Amino acid sequence: MPTNFLTEDQRKRYGRFTEIPDEGQLAGSFLLDQTARRRAMAAKGPRNRLGWAIQLGTLRYLGTFLDNPEDVPDVVVDYVADQLGLSVTAFAGYGTAEHRWDHQEQIREAYGYTKFGFDQWFSLARWMYQRAWIGSERPTLLFDLATKRLLDHQVLLPGATTLERLVSGTRERAEKRLWATPAAAPSAEQAERLQQLVVVPGGRRVSELDRLRRSPRDISPRGVLKALERYDALKTFGGPAWDLSSIPPGRIQALVRFAKAARAQAVAELGGHRRLATLVAFAAVMPQVAADEAIEVFDLVMGDVIRSSATKMTKKRLRSLKDLDAAALLLRKAWLAVCESAADPEGDIRAMLDAMDVAPVHAAADTVKELAQEPDDGFEQILEARYNTIARFLPELLKQLDFQAGPDGEDVMKAVAFVKTLKGRRKPIKGWETPIKFLSPPGCAGSSRPSRPRWASPRSAPTSSPPPRPCAPAFTATRSTSRACASGATPTPGS
Repeated sequence: MPTNFLTEDQRKRYGRFTEIPDEGQLAGSFLLDQTARRRAMAAKGPRNRLGWAIQLGTLRYLGTFLDNPEDVPDVVVDYVADQLGLSVTAFAGYGTAEHRWDHQEQIREAYGYTKFGFDQWFSLARWMYQRAWIGSERPTLLFDLATKRLLDHQVLLPGATTLERLVSGTRERAEKRLWATPAAAPSAEQAERLQQLVVVPGGRRVSELDRLRRSPRDISPRGVLKALERYDALKTFGGPAWDLSSIPPGRIQALVRFAKAARAQAVAELGGHRRLATLVAFAAVMPQVAADEAIEVFDLVMGDVIRSSATKMTKKRLRSLKDLDAAALLLRKAWLAVCESAADPEGDIRAMLDAMDVAPVHAAADTVKELAQEPDDGFEQILEARYNTIARFLPELLKQLDFQAGPDGEDVMKAVAFVKTLKGRRKPIKGWETPIKFLSPPGCAGSSRPSRPRWASPRSAPTSSPPPRPCAPAFTATRSTSRACASGATPTPGS
């Protein structure tokens, strides 16, 4: 980085009065207590007395002495002279008097101020290095913070160039360490692969870095697969296995932000260890980011699948309401006839039924059986109708992402493990096999048959008769495990 980062105007303003102090600043720095007045009045002559007091206030206000003590605003001279009962005209000529140097030594020793020597330089350099290592503060901000620290510790401010070079050198040492540490993490083979990220392959228009840092935008089953492919490609660099714990997380994130925002050519032009360090940070952090984004795409796609399927089912049900209403009215008419016959003491229900044309009644009952739904029915049918779509990306999602959970998510993890075993399964799934402890009661009420996953082997044997009202079939568990993150399980990069 450049050694000189201050502008010419900033150098002129350093250690000088740049504005007229207000009442609060005058009272804070130039108000003389009894001891200060006594020390000022001990000087010989009105000019020295007034000059001694003004230099004390200047040191408090600026943190340093002025080469010419007379370069102070008139309001300061008026404020101090009024406290000492002296005329402001007595201050004239004090800037060329030899006594001003003696007064500075007296003030420094009396009020505990220290010159900026080696010990102060070393202490400030250590403090500055810690800040430069932990954060990425601008050099001008670090300069201002160093100035304030010197004021707080009653150390006389050094020259602007001295402090400017200290800031530049400290930041440069911290950045060299920042780049060298991650650059040593990958093996030689991994480092060579990372260097190829910024190279545009033949026949392509963008580099691999441009492709891998681009977030998924395709919200579709194919988009889920592409997001998982991106995660798998990032994982192959081995970034999660590197130990970067000695580097502050904020500095790692700063390198990643640069790798994601800058052009690949700009990254390729970085010198020294900086290019490899930037790529190492990118490869270490981005797999988890890619996994999170793949989960987000999966969640959005599942939401679209459910909403679109629910819309189709609603339209289909609306079209069948006419037949359902007709069947319900016919069954009501038959039931009223049975009730009327039962209410007649001499009525014979069997004779009444024999005389009734029961074929339409049976047909109406079949229609009700086919079209009517339980209050909680519909969710399983929605997923079952779109299972061919879901099966395109769900097995790959469970294969690429390794879900983990705390104690409260153990039941969800059992369901995830169960769904992973469905691919290639030949035996039919029975209701009692499905992990359902994490499901709410409505999720278990609507299933009356076991199921086989669509991706299982087509040579599965026919399903035997299930026990009475088993709980949710495999596709219900599948949908529930897709919400693992919401139930306590979190995806982590894995095989």
